[in-house]
Amino acid sequence: MQRKSRRRRRKHNIQEFTFRNKRISFNKKAFFKEVLNWTLLIFVAVIVGYSIVTFLFQTVTVVGPSMENTLKDGQVVVVNKIEYKFKDVKRYDIIAYSQVDSDEYYEIKRVIGLPEETVLIDDGCIFINGEQLTDVPFDDKILTAGIAGKEIVLSEDEYFVLGDNVNNSEDSRYSNVGNITSQEILGKVVYIYSPKEYRGKVK
Repeated sequence: MQRKSRRRRRKHNIQEFTFRNKRISFNKKAFFKEVLNWTLLIFVAVIVGYSIVTFLFQTVTVVGPSMENTLKDGQVVVVNKIEYKFKDVKRYDIIAYSQVDSDEYYEIKRVIGLPEETVLIDDGCIFINGEQLTDVPFDDKILTAGIAGKEIVLSEDEYFVLGDNVNNSEDSRYSNVGNITSQEILGKVVYIYSPKEYRGKVK
């Protein structure tokens, strides 16, 4: 009777050991499956993030005082890169652009003159096709006309831009900047991302 009891106990131990091995094997499969799922999730997130930055939106840092008081030096803004694929640039849009020789450094200015228009600055005021603009989004009288002191004729692919801080801005009035082409435009500045206290839509 004693021997029988030992054999049964031994048999029971073997079954228990086998069961435990199976359970450990199952857990390993579940672990590797979970790791694979997380790896795929991270991979997809990276691809989506890259696509958003490359094709849809991008952040740009404002440098200098030329867009005050609309935008301030050091603020980080969000640029909508896709909008102008479907819509035309409008007067008074704020754009980020990079000229050919600027090594991907982005300037931010406001569009004043549109393709095939004529631009003239006279007596501190802006004239488009001979008509004075009366709804400009800045109050200062323009003290320096620059090359726009004589009528500028924009081609079918050119834009005339100014900084909102018109008397402290290097823009299309200066020959080293000149008119901006559509190929140089990164996109429309739509949102202030940081600092946090300034977050909001750009007007």
